Amino acid sequence: MNEHAVFLLPVFALMLFSCTSSTGNTTSGKPISRPVIYDIKAPAAGNYPQGLYKYPHKQNTSITEMFLQTLEWSPSVEKTFAVDTQYTAKLTLTPASSEYTFNGVTLENIQGLPVQNVENISSGMSGKNMVITFVFKKTASVKAPPELLFVDEFNGNALDASKWAVCPNWDRQGRSTWTSDMVSVGGGYLHLGFKRDTALGKSKTSNTGLSNNWIKAGAVRTRNRENKIFYENTFGFYEARLKVPKVSGMWGAFWLMSPTQWILTDEGVIGTEIDIVETIGNPKNTFNAALHWNGYESSHKSVGSDDAIPAGINIYDGEFHTFALDWSPKEYIFYVDGVEFWRSNGSARFKNSGINQNPNYIKLTVEGADWAGTLPSDFSEGEMLVDYVKVYNQPIIAK
Repeated sequence: MNEHAVFLLPVFALMLFSCTSSTGNTTSGKPISRPVIYDIKAPAAGNYPQGLYKYPHKQNTSITEMFLQTLEWSPSVEKTFAVDTQYTAKLTLTPASSEYTFNGVTLENIQGLPVQNVENISSGMSGKNMVITFVFKKTASVKAPPELLFVDEFNGNALDASKWAVCPNWDRQGRSTWTSDMVSVGGGYLHLGFKRDTALGKSKTSNTGLSNNWIKAGAVRTRNRENKIFYENTFGFYEARLKVPKVSGMWGAFWLMSPTQWILTDEGVIGTEIDIVETIGNPKNTFNAALHWNGYESSHKSVGSDDAIPAGINIYDGEFHTFALDWSPKEYIFYVDGVEFWRSNGSARFKNSGINQNPNYIKLTVEGADWAGTLPSDFSEGEMLVDYVKVYNQPIIAK
C-alpha cells in the first residue's frame, strides 16, 4: 500500500539531508530562532519509550522544520522502561541545511523542554549539532498501569473531527477511488463503504474491464489535508476491532502511515509504513501484515507475513475480530484475536530493515485493485465496520 503523492519527495529528501555529510564546526548560517522541540515524556516503568530519528517535521504536522531531531535513551530500551532505573535522554538537533546554525542558541531559546520528573538539563555543541541531555528521576519500583494514548469507539453520529479526517478523493490501485460519501458513523460503528460505480470508472479509464469493475470506497486517517496530524505516535500497542468484508478484488486495512517513509536513508529506521492487517487474500480466507520503506518507486522495499494465519481463526465469518500491533524499539509483533501471527525484528529474513523510530499516523481504509482479483459479477456494494481504535502506552498482550 502507499499514500498518494509521497513518492514525489525523494529529491527534497536529498536536499534535506545534504548537511549530514559535514563533520566539522561551522559558524555559517543564521541561528534558528526559538526552536520548538518534540514533546518528550518522562520514563515510567512498563511504558514504551518515545522514538525520534532525524525527524524533520514539526510535531503533529507534516510541515518540515529547520532542523532534525534524534532521541536516544541510556540505558537503551528494547521493549519498555525497567523499574528502579534512572534514564537519560539525549536529543540531538541537526540543522536541516547549511542555511541554519545552532551556534549561539542556548537552552533559554528552546521551547518545549520537558519538566516532569526531570533532575537536570544541559546542552552543548557537537560540530554543527546542538545536543540537549535530560536526566530523569529513577522510575518507580513497580510498573505503572497501562493508559490509553488514543481511543475512538465511534459512539456518535458523525466522524470526530478532532481525531479523524476523511481521506482526500484519490484514485487507488488503478480500480478504485476514495470518496467522502463512503464514510459515515452510526450505531456505534465507523462505516467504510465501497460500491461499484461504472460511471466513475468510465471517467477514469477507457479500459472497460477496469471501468465496469471500478469502485468508490471510504477511507479515514488521523491527518487532514492541511498538514495537521491529529494523532501520531511511535512505539505503542495499536488495536482495532473490525468486521471485514469478503469480496474478491477489494480489501480493508488498518495501517500506520509514515510521513518520513519516502526518505531513502537508514533502511526503515527513519520511516516505515506499517500495515497491521490487509484483507487482500479474502477469496482464499487469508489476510496479511506488511512493512514498506524507502519510498514507493525504484528504491522501495517491503516484507510481509505471507498469509500466515493462526489455526482455527476465520476473520470472514461475519463477526468482529481484533487486530493489533505491538511496536517496540526491538520489533513489530502482529496479532489477531490475541494470537500472534507474525513478527519482524529487522533480521536478514526481513532484508535487514531497521525498526521505525519516527511517529506514524493511523489509517482505516477500503479499496480495490485489478491485481487483487475480479469483482463478483453480482456485486453492488458492501462495507467494513470499525467498532473501536485504541492505542496504549504499554504492551497489552504478554508474549
